[in-house]
Amino acid sequence: MTSSTFSVKTAKKLRSKLKAALNKVIELDLDSSYHLTKKLVTTMRPILLLLLLFSHTATAYPIAKYLGFGLGYTWTESSFNEQVRIAGGVETPTYGEVDNGSHPFSLYGGFRFHPNYGLELGYMNYGSIEFEKTLTTTDLNDANDILQTSVRDAKIETSGFLLSHVFYFQLLSSVTLQAKAGVLFGNHSYSDRETLTINTVDAPTQTTNAFNSSSDSFASFQIAASALYRYSPDLLLRLQLNQIEFDHDDERETFTRWFTQLSFEYQL
Repeated sequence: MTSSTFSVKTAKKLRSKLKAALNKVIELDLDSSYHLTKKLVTTMRPILLLLLLFSHTATAYPIAKYLGFGLGYTWTESSFNEQVRIAGGVETPTYGEVDNGSHPFSLYGGFRFHPNYGLELGYMNYGSIEFEKTLTTTDLNDANDILQTSVRDAKIETSGFLLSHVFYFQLLSSVTLQAKAGVLFGNHSYSDRETLTINTVDAPTQTTNAFNSSSDSFASFQIAASALYRYSPDLLLRLQLNQIEFDHDDERETFTRWFTQLSFEYQL
């Protein structure tokens, strides 16, 4: 057997094996391939969204990292649409003063990728507000005939997770100004204790007590302004103002809240 004959036979065998292997690849279960492709797409989707969300500067190694904790005070401006409603009678709402309940606070951490830009993530609780609401229902034909009265001690609490772009401006060697823009992914928790009094003709007055609660998720645009003072190489004091506005649609109520906080920030 010559070397040329051996080479031809070897080539034929190799070609036959390659053809068989190629046929096996072609005969792969298309359904399995589809699920594999779908799994890859599902896995890559959040990664692609993150790449689109953040600017290219965010992929750089951070020049500074920090953690912080803040406490403060919340001011609330409320708007009550005292609209008369018809519900078996004329229902008129009245409201008491809006007071702060629990105190607001925040926990956060951040990465500074450039002297003028960074990202910050954290949890923010605006605290709760409390107010009294009275719904008085009178007869359609006689305003002095009170059919029922609902007195509610209401409470609303707002909290959520915050993701923000942070822009820096060095005012002095120890003072830095910040402007922030981001999104708060949060929740409004509403609850009230209701005392319902029903007046009926030729029957004793009926009084019942009930507890009502509801919860609404939201994603709200957030802006904030702050000033940083470097107390020591690793410790900074931060004064910040946040603002949020939201509606309590079921009760036709609108609230605007300002959260002023003093934070202690530690450089890692």
